[in-house]
Amino acid sequence: MIHSLSVSNFRSIREEAVLDLRIPKTAPDLPRFRQSQVRPDIRLPPVVVLMGPNGSGKTTLLRALDMVIRIVRTPWREDETPVKRIRPFFSPTFRDKQTRFCLELEADWLAPGVNMDLFRYELSVHGGQIMAEALLHFPKGRPKRLFYRGAPGEPIYFSREFGITSKDDRLKDVRNDVSVIATLAMANVPLAMRIAANLRHSLLTTNVMYDGDWRLPTEALISFWESNANNRERLKYDLQRSDLAIHDMNIQEIGGTKHVFFDHHALDTPIPLHYESGGTQRLFHLWLQLFIALELGLTAVIDEIDDNLHVDIVRELFHKFQSQETNPRNAQLLVTSHNVGLLDDLEKEELFIVEKGEDGGTRVYGAQDVQGLRRDTRLYSKYRLGVLGGIPQIG
Repeated sequence: MIHSLSVSNFRSIREEAVLDLRIPKTAPDLPRFRQSQVRPDIRLPPVVVLMGPNGSGKTTLLRALDMVIRIVRTPWREDETPVKRIRPFFSPTFRDKQTRFCLELEADWLAPGVNMDLFRYELSVHGGQIMAEALLHFPKGRPKRLFYRGAPGEPIYFSREFGITSKDDRLKDVRNDVSVIATLAMANVPLAMRIAANLRHSLLTTNVMYDGDWRLPTEALISFWESNANNRERLKYDLQRSDLAIHDMNIQEIGGTKHVFFDHHALDTPIPLHYESGGTQRLFHLWLQLFIALELGLTAVIDEIDDNLHVDIVRELFHKFQSQETNPRNAQLLVTSHNVGLLDDLEKEELFIVEKGEDGGTRVYGAQDVQGLRRDTRLYSKYRLGVLGGIPQIG
């Protein structure tokens, strides 16, 4: 599970913006909250919702998380790397400053399937080059560097867990615009390979990519459903609940290409996927991403979760992550939303408000940080009254 993400000088984020998901010790022990597997004194929310006006920077925060993951696990290419896609806050003051990311999360990279550990990945970038990169873990609560690289040309330090030294010939392939982890994963260094493989799965659970949205290709989904009959029935069940007219889903091959068709009550002709409602198409493409996250205990990162989906469908998706029964592996769901109808289904530890300050930069804070906000108070009414902030204004 993710503990925190901090970002500075990235797109609309000017000063450091911190998304701290750790739940205060004073909060009640609610069933939907999960205890950290590495820090028994820390609890985390399995559902995190970013809400605020259009253009406030909600998607930018998701892109920052996605960018870190892509940098760590993407092998280098000759033309362009993720590092070169990083854009600073375009102002005279910040254009020449470094962009910084810091991600803290739980993973079993050091002892797969045995022990979870708390890791912190730090990255500083400027001018399309990595100026500093480090991976730390916290044995007995104290930080220990697994590796550290400084400015281009400086030696790279490794701890024994990586199984290599600063004089290893494989380090000659480390470029200034590529992560050390991504490079060593290509060189078959076991720890780097485990990290890259884990994060590669994470890329399947997001619809955020660089400057646009992304979704699993229909062809890949069809291939999955063909070989997973049980899960296909689960998808069909959820689609039937969202569209009561659907009573079956079939895969047919036409002209050498496979297509998805839906049988509807009272209709004598199957309806192809691309003729279905926007909500049915969205749920069809989104369902597997959420399923992968729940099955593997990953964090699903979804921009505009409520796009084309009824508020009650979104509530049910949230519940899948909040429930111990359907989420035994402590998966997380990190989303943006404009649907204020969801607010009364959230605890204040699950809601984060995103705004832009007078300097034009994005800032983020948790509803739990709003002074005087009682737990028995409806979040919807407080938001509409402006108590929580993040209210859009037109005119």
